[in-house]
Amino acid sequence: MCIDCRNPIIEEALGDRLVGGKREATELSVADFDGSRWKLVCGVDAPHVATVHLDVGGWSELEKVGGKEVLESLYGGMVVEAAPGYKVAVSVDCDACQDKEATLEKLILLKRHLVGAPLTEKFEALGEGSAAQGPVITVPWRDSGEALYVLTQNDPAAPENYDRVLVVYAIDFPDETDRAMCRIFLQQFAEQHKKIGSAPPVVFSEAKHPPLEIRPLVGAKQENFVGYVSFTVFKRNVDSPAKLAKKVDLCLAFRHYLHYHVKAAKTNLHMRLRRKVRQWLQVLNRAFLSSSTAKEKKTISGRTFTRK
Repeated sequence: MCIDCRNPIIEEALGDRLVGGKREATELSVADFDGSRWKLVCGVDAPHVATVHLDVGGWSELEKVGGKEVLESLYGGMVVEAAPGYKVAVSVDCDACQDKEATLEKLILLKRHLVGAPLTEKFEALGEGSAAQGPVITVPWRDSGEALYVLTQNDPAAPENYDRVLVVYAIDFPDETDRAMCRIFLQQFAEQHKKIGSAPPVVFSEAKHPPLEIRPLVGAKQENFVGYVSFTVFKRNVDSPAKLAKKVDLCLAFRHYLHYHVKAAKTNLHMRLRRKVRQWLQVLNRAFLSSSTAKEKKTISGRTFTRK
């Protein structure tokens, strides 16, 4: 499952209570890398009842494109009222729970199931051969305006055959250096990805030329973005439950994967700069000034050379 959608702190604390049998009141709040927030609450009156609150970006849109259905189907009977500032909350009675390991896995993957709901729905229809034309699903997941766009496409040779799903990422970074490095990385990523035959095709588009499929939605309001990355997913990529789940995980983790490589590239660059500076300092430390006393110099014939 998607590692980026799991919060290890919440997972450990919830596992101690649900699986480990720990019973004590607690209120633990944690923020994720992408800006989402978790809160685990075990009340003083009922320490055996663990409630997980989640604040995830773009919930108002996610609720309309499958998030609400996921809550009703996967977390039926567990949904409770969320605390102020949070969007979703699920609760479990640790003493009455039968399959504790499976319940822990389901609770800790709450964000994955909610954010991945539109992707799962589109990929399932594609794998079953029932994909049809529909509106572009927009999932805003960062305050900077970054969003995920998902839509079903047809085969140009057979317009009635909708055999692929297009996933488009609007990518941006607040720092100008990160933007420059990200742009270079994405250009190379798209070029290298062409050499992998079984992987979905990848296209990188500059900010001033967004993909035609989403151009009416973004217009010119995102010209300062790094750009857009488009993945085309075919039926062969999601024709089994394992492939489908992996594809959803990879799509959700792509933004974190990109952020990691940009930061790693900057770290490598800084290390190289520091190493070069240390080499220059070593050269300077070994250098020494010549003596200020003028030395007597003689020519090849033995005469004394005097500079005038």
